[in-house]
Amino acid sequence: MYIIKILIAVIVISSVALPQLNDTTYSLSTEIGVGYSRYFTTMDYDNLNQNGFSGTVRVMWNPEHLLSLGLESGYQYLYSLDVSDYSTEFGNTNVKASMYTIPIFIVFSMKVLPNIKLSAGSGVYLLFNSGEAFGDELSSNQMSIGAHIGASYTYPINNSMAIGGELLYSYFSKLQDQTVAIQFVFAYDFLKW
Repeated sequence: MYIIKILIAVIVISSVALPQLNDTTYSLSTEIGVGYSRYFTTMDYDNLNQNGFSGTVRVMWNPEHLLSLGLESGYQYLYSLDVSDYSTEFGNTNVKASMYTIPIFIVFSMKVLPNIKLSAGSGVYLLFNSGEAFGDELSSNQMSIGAHIGASYTYPINNSMAIGGELLYSYFSKLQDQTVAIQFVFAYDFLKW
């Protein structure tokens, strides 16, 4: 959580100290990211798959200042587990389990260079678990407070569109686990005034 506090301090200091790098127009933009994520956890199973798909959708308000504000949602596959002949106190069974999450975040971002942005967000992760053991299917849903920080580089295609990449670190407080995602990003300014 210290990383988020440091990032917020950098954003506040930079927005006061740095000159404006963009036009003095306002815009609403959407940013779509898709890519790969890696789940870091304390679970220790040989057959634990910690690789998955990551996708984000952000709608951002970009004022004439360096700091932008928006909402984010998306999808992140956290893990899957497939264990054959797992020994329990009730006998042996095949175990399958998986978890994915949908974030609902408030996001702040700031251009530190013309094509480079830092972002930070916080909100709620909706966690969806499913599994199978002893021939019975199991499912549960939870909520977790969490946060993420990221850095992205986008290259403008024209005045309204840009493409690039993003590195995103996420933390889940309920699980005390984290993910790192690398995403392809498409940004589009759909309204300017």
